[in-house]
Amino acid sequence: MFSRKIVIYISFGFILASLAVAFYFFVSKPQKQAVPVAQDTKKAIVFKDVKYTGERRGVVDWELTANIARKYLDKPLIELENLKGIYKPKPDVMIEFTGSKGLMDTDKETGSVENVQVLYKGEYTLKSAHMDFDFKQGLTTTKDAVDIKGKKIDMQGIGLLANTNEETVKILSDVAGIILTEKGKYNFQADSLLYYFQVSTYILEGKVAMKGEDLHLVSDIVHIYSIDNEVDRIEADGNVRVATKGTVAKSEKAVYHFKEGKIVFTQSPRVIKDNVEMKGLRVTYTTNDGKLSVEQPKIRMEKGKSN
Repeated sequence: MFSRKIVIYISFGFILASLAVAFYFFVSKPQKQAVPVAQDTKKAIVFKDVKYTGERRGVVDWELTANIARKYLDKPLIELENLKGIYKPKPDVMIEFTGSKGLMDTDKETGSVENVQVLYKGEYTLKSAHMDFDFKQGLTTTKDAVDIKGKKIDMQGIGLLANTNEETVKILSDVAGIILTEKGKYNFQADSLLYYFQVSTYILEGKVAMKGEDLHLVSDIVHIYSIDNEVDRIEADGNVRVATKGTVAKSEKAVYHFKEGKIVFTQSPRVIKDNVEMKGLRVTYTTNDGKLSVEQPKIRMEKGKSN
């Protein structure tokens, strides 16, 4: 069954924080700057081996280097090549990021970076071929593929939208991944994924499927809620189907309570096992012993029926 220690929520927490702060460096006036080698051209001033650092309360909390920085004289653009940076939001946390090229519009406070890679505490990496940034609106977007890898989760998708004002991050389409738990490996798929940081909630939407060795769930929408960094419950809505240990349960809504170790099916629930169909007001399935409890049951037997 699903583990309490499913760590879907961990991987996305670092994405929004690292992108929102790390790329803020491109529009911030640095507090310290190493003396570069400058070259004047007709349209731009070129700086080589540029290094920017920022301090907070006398402690360096971010650093950005680029092999080349090109400041245009006739337009508000800065080009950066071979970017590397680090950010330290806390003394024991370090976020590293790289990019092959960067372009900033200092008037509009927008920019883009190519071949982006973000590394969080040596535990997770996020890669994308291209990302756009709108600092006034607090948006980070890409239409390209996004690849996230970690010790407990691997996930891919197409397109990303991170909103620092709303504290949300969304993978726009073709979401697929693998979760590793103490009880085994679970694959998941969905049309899109949205995460709300303030309430630690994930929403998988559109043809959602989660499958492990002992359980297979499909639904239209799945909400994943967590408390104190642990999964508290999963709520599935719309065309819910759960198959486990030879039992198939169907309903319009199902809630999996991790602490209690039970799945509760409501809204026209029915259970099919050994060609016996049971309907009721509410169906409860306990994950430890595989027992079923049906309120106000109605039973029908159909020989030879396959589900």
